[in-house]
Amino acid sequence: ILTVLFYTIAQMVGAGNLIRLLFGIPYEWAVTGVGLVMLAYVLFGGMLATTWVQIIKAVLLLFGVSVLTVLVLAQFNFSPAQLYGAVADRYGPAALAPGGLITDPLDAISLGLALMLGLLGLPHILMRFYTVPDARAARKSVLYATGFIGYFYLIIPIVGFGASALVGRDIIAQVDAGGNMAAPLAAELLGGTPFLGFIAAVAFATILAVVAGLTLAGASALSHDIFVHVVRRGHAPEHEQIRVARAATVVFGALAVILGIVFKGQNVAFMVGLAFAI
Repeated sequence: ILTVLFYTIAQMVGAGNLIRLLFGIPYEWAVTGVGLVMLAYVLFGGMLATTWVQIIKAVLLLFGVSVLTVLVLAQFNFSPAQLYGAVADRYGPAALAPGGLITDPLDAISLGLALMLGLLGLPHILMRFYTVPDARAARKSVLYATGFIGYFYLIIPIVGFGASALVGRDIIAQVDAGGNMAAPLAAELLGGTPFLGFIAAVAFATILAVVAGLTLAGASALSHDIFVHVVRRGHAPEHEQIRVARAATVVFGALAVILGIVFKGQNVAFMVGLAFAI
């Protein structure tokens, strides 16, 4: 439940900033709106709807970021070396060095393990194994997922450094203090308003899919693990379990909105890393 809450905060902060960037709505109202949409989606759609939005957003996300990567590299003659050189020229060689969070090799190993094993241990990821027919299908899906995740992790630094070199860190920081809108701003610069709209839609679908999955995982932990097995000692009728699960979903939605507002201005990548570490 703690992991779910920390990971949900990251998504809500990202969603609030995204809606604010697109429509000019105040951050607090944006977060509240996202929370209500997510609640309606989970309460009426359940696991099936959550699975489909995760499938669709994965395809759109990989396509959108791949196009954005090509557009960034086209500005530097398709040479990553030229891109990194431009960043170093503008902000100094320190811009390409590891972040200030890592101070010694032990920290680097610890962070690496947290990012790898923490991702695999996220409740809404583990939950996916109950949606495949058998162990063979589970292994196959993990193989595909690992390949796609690896590909995404290889190209996303190009987008980040591209935004840094082309848009500029000052402008990114002006739009959002946490620096979370770098990719949408790069998309607007390179592909115009239509491409910004597409990337923003993909980002919103990603947030909705993740928050919906997290809410389902958190609600099932509260209703099945805590209510049924701890409170009722394993004896609870199905209709009662469903009622508690729905109530737990509403509680999680309200908590997500409150914590999203409290953590305004935080960097999403840092918040995600924190959830992985826990």
